[in-house]
Amino acid sequence: MANNSDWDLPFGLENLTVHRDHRGMLFEAMRFGSQKIPPGGQLYIYSVAPGARRGDHYHEKKQEWFTCVAGQVRLLMKTVDGVLVDEILSHDSPRMVYAGPGTSHAVVNEEETEAVIVAYASKEFDPADPDTVMTPAD
Repeated sequence: MANNSDWDLPFGLENLTVHRDHRGMLFEAMRFGSQKIPPGGQLYIYSVAPGARRGDHYHEKKQEWFTCVAGQVRLLMKTVDGVLVDEILSHDSPRMVYAGPGTSHAVVNEEETEAVIVAYASKEFDPADPDTVMTPAD
């Protein structure tokens, strides 16, 4: 996934390398150059409360990349042709998720602590043209 210059797949998951030492841990969530993530969008951070579900939508044009940086969530995705994804995202084993146009996606926090997600969208949010279609990811 890291070298896909066109990002024409419906979705993707990529394991990220974690560097740990006595100070803590570090991982590079998104590498815009080597992963060829297009510029011009927006970076945002959101949390998922215990028991909460967020998402259940897809975008007609927008692409999204995200990773869990604190806690754990269940990732649910469904492509236009019906492929289902059900994976665990955790800050302990970080992975970058790609959700292409038409791929419905959601995250569910089944844990007792809040989870935090860092995300990037290929275009800035425009309330006049939200490019968001609500539909269940599973």
